[in-house]
Amino acid sequence: MKLTSYQNLRVPNFSVHNLRQLLEEADLDWRTALANADIDPDALNRPGSTIPARKELAFQLQFVALTRNRIDLWVQAARAYTTSTYGVRGMALATAPTVAAWAEVVSATDNAPGILVITPLRASDGTVAGIEFTYPDAPEELIPFSVYRELCVTTRSLAWLYGDAFPFTHVEVPLAEISPEVLTYVSCEIDCGAEALRLRWDPAISRDELPFGNAFQHAAWVKADAQIIDSFRETSDWPHTVAKAIRAVPNLNRTLANVSAALRVSPRTLQRKLELTGNDFAQVRDETLSDLACDLLSNTDHSVSEISRKLGYTDPASFTMAFKRWRGMPPSAFREASRYGDKHPGYQHI
Repeated sequence: MKLTSYQNLRVPNFSVHNLRQLLEEADLDWRTALANADIDPDALNRPGSTIPARKELAFQLQFVALTRNRIDLWVQAARAYTTSTYGVRGMALATAPTVAAWAEVVSATDNAPGILVITPLRASDGTVAGIEFTYPDAPEELIPFSVYRELCVTTRSLAWLYGDAFPFTHVEVPLAEISPEVLTYVSCEIDCGAEALRLRWDPAISRDELPFGNAFQHAAWVKADAQIIDSFRETSDWPHTVAKAIRAVPNLNRTLANVSAALRVSPRTLQRKLELTGNDFAQVRDETLSDLACDLLSNTDHSVSEISRKLGYTDPASFTMAFKRWRGMPPSAFREASRYGDKHPGYQHI
């Protein structure tokens, strides 16, 4: 799925709760990690609660930074994921009558954690012969953790569904090397240095009936899962749509009323659509104006006064106050830093 779509979701708090617990048990600084991800610790202790996906992503990055070279903790994190972790989709997976049916469900996801794309691998006759995970939108530093997670979760899930060690024929990983920790779950040859995570099996296995499968229940859960996906698709583009309207005419479309009129919906309906994705209008507006301001400061010679007028501010002082709230520094300091960065490639923009 697209990074922008993922970040506009609200997701169950399970994953962050699990990672936070591992950090605490390893005596690592979980409190600062939560603070850096802007997550209230109390929100993790409410069963069934959700958090914005962008905060889950931020915390995953904090977790990876704190556990670098601790593959044992990554594998422990993966062990906490089961089919029940994924709610309705988990039930659709657990009741799959064949491996082929399982692969179809797992690759149909629109809201996979970790911002990944899952695709069935097929033999020449179209039979499912494996599964592939790619990470087109994932932050680079998150990919190794995600690879270990998907590898462990998938191999354990298929072993449970199969009723025995799953007979993989070949596994490829997009890592320079793989820890012996995963050999508990994979007994076949593992090749490193691939461009994607791929797990392959004999195509004939995909047609075999699974011992815990139930075609009737599976069809019911797949239908329920499809309804959730359809609901997500109906709401997921609203933050992007609002941002696009603001970028088109930022000096006018700064208010909920004006953007609502431009999109031909009522202000109440627009706010509700945004709330369904874990956003509100002020948040989307500020993020959009902040990005626009940074672009203009970095890539044009417009004065701060000109930029403030373009963005609809009545005076430069108001724009400066807003920019300091967004970026923690005045516009002039940001411009200087961005231009310093152009001269010094190793410097990263704030």
